[in-house]
Formats: sequence, C-alpha cells, structure tokens
Amino acid sequence: MNREIRTLYSGFIQSFESFADLPALEVQGRLLTYRQLYEKAASLAATLQKRAPSPDSSLTAVFAYRSETAFTGVLAALFSGHGYVPLNSTFPPERTRLMLQRAGCRRMIVDSESEQQLEQVLEGAQEPLTIILPQRTSVDALERQFPLHRFLGAQDLEPAEQWRPVAVSPGSPAYVLFTSGSTGLPKGVMVSHRNVLSFIDAMVDRYQVSEKDRFSQMFDMTFDLSVFDMFVAWERGACVCCPSKKQAIMPHRYIQDSKITIWFSVPSTGVFMKTMGMLKPRGSA
Repeated sequence: MNREIRTLYSGFIQSFESFADLPALEVQGRLLTYRQLYEKAASLAATLQKRAPSPDSSLTAVFAYRSETAFTGVLAALFSGHGYVPLNSTFPPERTRLMLQRAGCRRMIVDSESEQQLEQVLEGAQEPLTIILPQRTSVDALERQFPLHRFLGAQDLEPAEQWRPVAVSPGSPAYVLFTSGSTGLPKGVMVSHRNVLSFIDAMVDRYQVSEKDRFSQMFDMTFDLSVFDMFVAWERGACVCCPSKKQAIMPHRYIQDSKITIWFSVPSTGVFMKTMGMLKPRGSA
C-alpha cells in the first residue's frame, strides 16, 4: 500500500497492522478483531476485483443494515478502489432502487436481511448487476429468477490473500449519500477521500482517540455521521460497537454493558435519557 497517498481506509489498514488482535467491531452479538475484519473485507474486495470488475463505475452499493456484512461491505468497496453507496432495507424498495440507479452502481453487496427486498429492488432493472451475497451458500435460484444479473455467494468468494491494493486519487469518491428527497427526487452527494480525511484528522485530534476506546454506532450508514462512528474509531485502533434495536431502546444500559467511551447520537437521545432518569453521577444505572 502506498503510504504517501492516504485514503479513507488507510487508517484501518494501519490499525490492523498495529492492533491485529484487538476488537474492531461488535455487531449482532459477535466480536471481530482487526485481523478478522480485515480478512473478511479483503476477501470481498478480492472477489470484487477478480469477479466483478466495473470499469464504467467508481461506486459499489452496500445493501446491508447494521450487520457484519454492512461493515465488511463498506471496507471491501473501499479496498477495491471504489467509493461505497449505502442502501437501507428500512427504506421503501422504490427509493432504494432509485438510489441504486442514480448512483450508476454495477456491483452490490447484500446481507441476508436486505435480501428479502431484492426482488422489489431489482424490478424493472435495465442494466446488469453483479450481486454478492456473502451469507448465502447457493445462488442458483436467484440466477434462474434474475437471468440479467450475476450472483456470487459464499462459495464464490476469493481468499483474502488475493486482494491487491489499487491506486486511488485523493479526489476520488469515498462514498455517496443521498438526500431525503423531501423537495423532489433524492440527490446523491459525493464526498472525496481528501475531504473526509480532513474531518477524521480533526476528530481524532479533538477527542484524543486511542486503541482503548469503544465507539457507539447509533447512526445508519445512510446518514453521514456514521462516518465518524466507523472511521474515526478505526483510524486509531478503537472498536465500533453497533447495538441491536432492543439495546438501542435502553441507551444508558447499552453504554454501560458495552463499556462505551465515546458516545455519539442525536441530542434528543440525551434529553430522553435525562428525562427518564437514566443519567446519574458517574454513569450509575
């Protein structure tokens, strides 16, 4: 990897090299170390590079919601030289389809929960997609149902050792997020590696982040504040902790149980905890 050209994932790679056995992610009751998360993301990235090249697009869609595949998919898109476009299974399928089409993505990573909407999202698709479902053992039925598209399952993934870093310009898109569309059609907003790294550097310095920290991950990936949760943590070897829906209902309990050191949420969550008497001296329950 070219150390002179930083990208959004450069910090993660350096943390992997320095803190391979420290926790990088807790999600759905599962803990992944930096080594484990790296290997899963590198395997997906190698698969994208070898089996799903996309010279006509610089973006990869990640149709996954608060799952291991969501986080590995984001890293894999970046590892492969693409920016990522997060799609959200809690959105109406019509909106997801529009976002996918407007971004011009030709590759998509899908988790098992979001797969339930895949038929509706692909309805009327005119351009072929390569769709990777890393949790699915067989894709035969999907190939018969959607002959326009190419499907890759768990058995099709390349080994992590096959991943090769590619040169990425600092001005290239790191990710594209879509506006709410409340005044018309949702519009994609591109953020470059250069721009987001300036933000990350400022946040790491401001909060003196270290490998001992544990970050909350309260924001969906379709919201730009999720970038803080993930990449400020991974820049310094910290752990990203993603609560379940049940855990998010009782945030004060989640903060204690998960030993969160850096909490980031909308202000109303803090107001709610205070109103309900959940905030007490020294963080006691």
